Amino acid sequence: MLELIVPVQAEQCIALLKRMPKNHPVRPIVEKDLRLWLKGYYGERNVAYHLSFLPEDEYYIFHGLRLKDKKFFQMDVLLISSKFALIIEVKNISGTLKFKKGSNLMTRELNNLEEGMDIPFNRSKGIISNLVIG
Repeated sequence: MLELIVPVQAEQCIALLKRMPKNHPVRPIVEKDLRLWLKGYYGERNVAYHLSFLPEDEYYIFHGLRLKDKKFFQMDVLLISSKFALIIEVKNISGTLKFKKGSNLMTRELNNLEEGMDIPFNRSKGIISNLVIG
């Protein structure tokens, strides 16, 4: 199985927190950033684990692929076989998700709190529009 690397942004947050006083006013922001970076890393690591069971001779798996067309764009995972190509955008979201038909928003319910969020599918549509197949 591919061993994913902890994002450099998470490493930077850890380094900052080691040097920052406990009562520093920016500390909660850095702690929140660290949680978000690690949550994304753990989500991608979980997906990599499950993809590791696919036969290596039938699939090509690219993690964190960064390409350029008119501008740079990044895919969490690109899975390619002889029959299809699949873009996987990993989201590690806790709680209950509700999608409203015809809307670009979803809601997440967690600990009796409701929060509106953009639907992750919109990011995938943007990535697909950047791919040029010819």
